[in-house]
Parts: sequence; C-alpha cells; structure tokens
Amino acid sequence: MADYATLGHFLPYLLRRRLQAVLWPESAAGRVSALFLLLLMTGYGLGFGLLLRNSNSDKVAEMLPELLIGVNAGLLASALLVDFLPALRPVTRPLPEHFPVSARQNVLTAFLLDLITLRRLIIVAALLAAVAVAPRQGLVPGFTLLLVLGAAALSFNVRLLGALRRWRHPLLALHALSLGLMLWWLAHPAAPYYTALGVGMALLPWALWAAQLYWLAPYFSARYLPVKTGAATGATLARLPLEWKVYVRKTWMPLLMGLVFKVGMVSVTGLYMLGEDGRMENQGFFYFAFMPVIGFTYANNNLYGYLGPFVANELQRLGLTSRLLVLYARIVGPVVLVDCLLSAVLLLGLYPARHWPLLGLLPLSAAAFSSLGLWGSLYQAKPVAGPVDFGALRNNASKVMSLCTIVLAALLYFIPWWWLRILVAGLATVSAAWPLREVLRNNGELRRSLWRGIGA
Repeated sequence: MADYATLGHFLPYLLRRRLQAVLWPESAAGRVSALFLLLLMTGYGLGFGLLLRNSNSDKVAEMLPELLIGVNAGLLASALLVDFLPALRPVTRPLPEHFPVSARQNVLTAFLLDLITLRRLIIVAALLAAVAVAPRQGLVPGFTLLLVLGAAALSFNVRLLGALRRWRHPLLALHALSLGLMLWWLAHPAAPYYTALGVGMALLPWALWAAQLYWLAPYFSARYLPVKTGAATGATLARLPLEWKVYVRKTWMPLLMGLVFKVGMVSVTGLYMLGEDGRMENQGFFYFAFMPVIGFTYANNNLYGYLGPFVANELQRLGLTSRLLVLYARIVGPVVLVDCLLSAVLLLGLYPARHWPLLGLLPLSAAAFSSLGLWGSLYQAKPVAGPVDFGALRNNASKVMSLCTIVLAALLYFIPWWWLRILVAGLATVSAAWPLREVLRNNGELRRSLWRGIGA
C-alpha cells in the first residue's frame, strides 16, 4: 500500500514550512539577516542588469565575457562547494518510515526541500532582477539560472549516492561527465554551438536526476540506508590544550569553509578577473574573501558561546578576570594570523605589484575585527550546544555583530583614502577598551549577562 500512496497534504505543508524557515525565521535577527542578504543580492542583480543593457558600448563589450565567466564560475562553486566542503551535506528522509509514502516520493520531497535554501533563493532573486532590468539580454542571466539549477540537481544526485553508499555506481561517472561539460562550457564562451551546449549542460543533470529517481530511489528507505556511526577523535586533536579541543570540535567546519572560500574566490579573481592593465574587474566579493571576515561572522564573534562549558567553569570559579581575555587572545590571534598569512600569500603569488598595497588592510582588519569579536563574544554571546552542522552555522553567532563586521570590511576596502581607513580601523580597535575595562572590573551585570548568554 505504501508504494502507491500519495504525498497528499504533506508536500505543500513541508514546502511552506521550509520557505518560512528560510525567509522568515523565528528570531528577529534572522529575519533581518535574510532580508539584508536578499536586498544585497537583488542590488547586485540590478547592477548586473544595467551592465547588460549597456553591453553595446566598447568598454562593457570588452570586459563582459570575462565577467560572465567569473560570475558563472562563482555561482557554480557556490552551488557545489558549499554542499561538499568542509563536510558533506547529507540527504536524509524528510518523512518518517511509518508514513504511507513510498521511498521514491521521499526522494522527490527531499530534493524539493533541498532546493529551498537562502543561498539559492538570493541567487535566483539576483538573476530575476537582472532579467527585469535587461529583458532583451535575458538569455545571459537565463543561462546562468539554468547553470545554478543544474548544479543543484548535480549536487543532490551525488549526495544521494553518498547517502546510499553507492560511490562506485555507474551514474557517478555520468555525473562527473556532467560537471566536466559545465566547466568546459564556462571556459569556452566563444566556442561554436555554445548556446546548444549550454542547453545540454543545463539539461543533462536533470536527465540523470530522473534516471537516478527511477533506478535508486526505491532503496531510499530504512531497510537499505546505512546506519550512521560517530567518528573517532583524531590523535592530533587529543594532543591539543583543553580550550583548543573545545574550540576545534565546534568551529572546524566554519573555519575550513572560510579558508576554502578564500582560496577559491581570491584565486579565481587573480587568475581570470584581472584586466590587461592589471585592474580588478569585479571586486564585489573579493574584499569579503580577502579579509578575515568569515572566521568572525561564523565563529569568533561568539567565541565564548563556542567555549560555553569552559567559560562557564571560569566564571563560576573566578568570575570575569584577565584569564578570559588571555583565552580570547590565545585562540583568536593564531586563527586570524593564519587567515591573513594565506591572504598575503595568494595576493603576492597571483596579483601584480599594483595590488600589493592591499596587504596593509590585513593588520587593520585583524585588529578591528578582533575588537568587534570581543564585543560580540561578551555582550552578544549565544549558546552553542550539540554538533555544529551546516544549517546551523549562521545561527551560532550574533547577526548584529556579523553585519557590523561585514559593513566594516566594506568600509575599509572601498574607502579610497588610507588615512580614513586607518582612522576607521583605529576607532573600531580602540572601542575594545570598554569591554576590557568591564572585564577587569569584574562587572556583575556583564558577568550575569555572559552567564545567561552562553546558556550556563
């Protein structure tokens, strides 16, 4: 009977709940963050559309092919790498085993729910805004939208094989062929039959998705799904100091994701998005990857929340003392240093000398972000309990402090005068004097607020 049952009201209900959770979360800060990202990407889409409308001018026509390669490559990387790195985003059954829904319908439901993410929705909003501004050039953002949706289907196909432990299945080779066709299409915009190959590039993942739905979906049930087992702690982690053990166990995913994004975005910009005169043609995301933004927005703006039990023990025994400040410096200092050194190596190795003065932004941003991180860790602490998975990353740090970090990074990068950059970074750094003083005074109100904030 279960093989012939229909989803009935389950699918609309689940889709509605998923959309509400992504676009209108329960917390007010989450709503502000989602709306901010939606408006920001819509603004990028409007700018992209205006650029397409002026594609007849010689200057725009010269830079547009390389710009399209960079935009499409960045969106493809966003659709794939975020699902696979730093950890595989699993495909799970959306409905319990006892529900009268077949395994094939469970796969269909899991795919539709997997499609609805904030990242994909803001990308779609940006592309639709570009189409609205430049309808005559709608094929350009239209093919980009097909690329994003095809990459989403490809990502789900491969992760479903992983959920079923079918890494040697023949379909995996076809998925690799599909990805290769996407990359070839991106790298050869002037090739013959480019439009036809683009249609094939976009439709092939969906054809493989249909084949996989027919072939493997019946095995998407508890009878065939492997039992999950916990991973053992590595010997290297066991040799770390106690505070680093707690920190690494909770933050390895956001930190590694930030480093992967940094290497990918800074490398792509340096290799493919520099003009003949060495000028950077697209700086919209470069500053975000170049400076140590991601490590703070995902983890270090809530350091004491990630170190909850450790910090609670310190507060209970000694209260607010310089030991907590030393703890913050011992952890945040090395993490930011590694982040900035990686940025410096990429800049010196891939960019001409005219861009090397940007190295001065690294110490400015490191000091300013560390001050904001101390503010967030003390006054906006949030409890982080249990395993930190991909879906919960953006909820484990204060949205207000994350937005402040992003805005400060944009100010430091886009302000043209170095004296004003130094002034802004200096003010942000000096602002840490207030929380430092309150900690050293063992302020009772701050102590109680931090105790409640970390969920002790």
